[in-house]
Amino acid sequence: MQNASADRRLAAVLAADVVGYSRLMQADDQATLAALTERRRLFAEQAAARGGRVVNAPGDSILAEFPSVVGAVQCAVELQRELAALDAGVAEGRRMRFRMGIHLGDVLVDGAGIYGDGVNIAARLESACEPGGVALSSAAYEQVRDKLPLRFFDRGEHRVKNIAHPVRIWCIGMPGEEPPHLRLRGWRGAIAAVLAAAALAAAWWMAPWVREPAEASAATIAVLPFANQSGDPKREYFSDGVTEDIINALGRFSELRVMSHSAVQAYKAAPTPPEQIGRELGVRYLVRGSVRESGGRVRVGVELSEASSGRLLWSERYDAEGKEVFEVQEKIVGNVAGTLAVKLTAFEQQRAAAKGPDSMEAYDLVLRARELIARGDRVSNREARALLARALELEPRYAEAYTWLAEAELQRAAYGWIESPQEALRRTEEHARAALAINDPGSNARAHSMLGALHSFTGNFHAALAESERAIALNPSDAFAHAQRGNVLLWLGRIEDSIEASETARRFEPRLTSLRAFNLVLAHFLAGRPDAAVRVCEGYLGVDRAELHAVCAAALAEVGQVDRARAAAADAQRLQPFFDVSSFGGRFVDPALAEKARDGMRKAGL
Repeated sequence: MQNASADRRLAAVLAADVVGYSRLMQADDQATLAALTERRRLFAEQAAARGGRVVNAPGDSILAEFPSVVGAVQCAVELQRELAALDAGVAEGRRMRFRMGIHLGDVLVDGAGIYGDGVNIAARLESACEPGGVALSSAAYEQVRDKLPLRFFDRGEHRVKNIAHPVRIWCIGMPGEEPPHLRLRGWRGAIAAVLAAAALAAAWWMAPWVREPAEASAATIAVLPFANQSGDPKREYFSDGVTEDIINALGRFSELRVMSHSAVQAYKAAPTPPEQIGRELGVRYLVRGSVRESGGRVRVGVELSEASSGRLLWSERYDAEGKEVFEVQEKIVGNVAGTLAVKLTAFEQQRAAAKGPDSMEAYDLVLRARELIARGDRVSNREARALLARALELEPRYAEAYTWLAEAELQRAAYGWIESPQEALRRTEEHARAALAINDPGSNARAHSMLGALHSFTGNFHAALAESERAIALNPSDAFAHAQRGNVLLWLGRIEDSIEASETARRFEPRLTSLRAFNLVLAHFLAGRPDAAVRVCEGYLGVDRAELHAVCAAALAEVGQVDRARAAAADAQRLQPFFDVSSFGGRFVDPALAEKARDGMRKAGL
């Protein structure tokens, strides 16, 4: 029983239990007990070697605490290696395998025991882990991600028993093994009970990246473009930049679902009723604001309201000079989160803090460069790179500048604006890694996305997937990272996962780019759902992307819309006169998927 005077402390908690313990005891209780005793001794030795201790070992469970997450993870990984070695010569049915979960959290200390949510979450992570695996919470992952030479895989957010909010789970890829797929025990039955559809439940169960969508409990919000009240239309980039920075900062909160910067641009030109915006974007709350810049001083007005009723929830006006603009952004983010009663972890509060440079001129240069890169033409790209180079002269350790230089170089390689694309790709990686060497979570998220895009461009899909998942871990509302993840999963042949990732991106940015529409249409077609592919096609048959028209043609032919299929095929050939069906899909890891798409295109007349 917990003592009212129990002390509190922050601890790394490791929870473990035996897989199939009851079955092992029933088969041979004496041998099982002897094996368990031996393994408890190993736990105690490994924990002590890293400054930790075994707190309790009831039944087949073991609970340990450590002064550092690094020590806890090193202990868990080494234990799993030793345990696997012990089982090497044992028949499969007699092996004693453990699941392990690690969390960094607040615990109550009463005598020799520890209690509280820190313990409970570690236990839930353990129960969500594959046999022989190690699962970490985000709090634990953030402490070790750059300190240990291990592979970490993001398995998304899950609802777990007796914990109020979803828990984001990371698993460790054990050396020599494929990354373990985490699952929630009893998930299949829960889905079946809720949906009363066994087939759908089985599909969710079979998916290797099963998760409870974060949006299910998240507050949905759109930050509309802040009005430029500076009196100079050329300063539009500054108000747009402030808007985007606030969107990115709010997006790093797991309890918020924030629409992308691109998604809200449609509401910049003309006033739109709040209820219409809420309905079209699927959001509950709106942030509106204005920026007035004059003589080095900035005035920012901002308000938060309900979309459905227009009811004002909070408003404020801020005056800032120089670097104070970053403090204003941080205050806006904190007040929005506070008004919506968003519960933030200490790590999220740290991640959301503004990371502005010392030089306001450097900040201005980066905002101008971001706007130029978004135009997507060669001249603007060249101007942007010059501005970013100047920003880095003023502020050599400016992560945001490095991140956008990486994007500019990747844009050059992708569009062929450089004699040596390989040189542009080398610079992309160089700049992205320079950004990652500077502790700025916002810029780091984008830098991981750039590395993911780079690896995807060069066909290194597993590395691309890992980088996309790192970006999502830092910013769960990043539509770009979700869409990129969907693209990579498509080429890897994980079709259902690709659809899920693309649909997640779509929730943050409803109007898909032609490339993202292509990914989703092709994935639906390959999944055997041509009707769903056709529904996506409906809004994109006028775009200038031959591959998208070709895949839409295949989907239309599959559902029997022959005339429309042939029209789409003709559009593909008009846009790309030498479109070659036989060379389509060369990026697929599985050639059979490419052939399935080609067959559909041939059926449409290509």
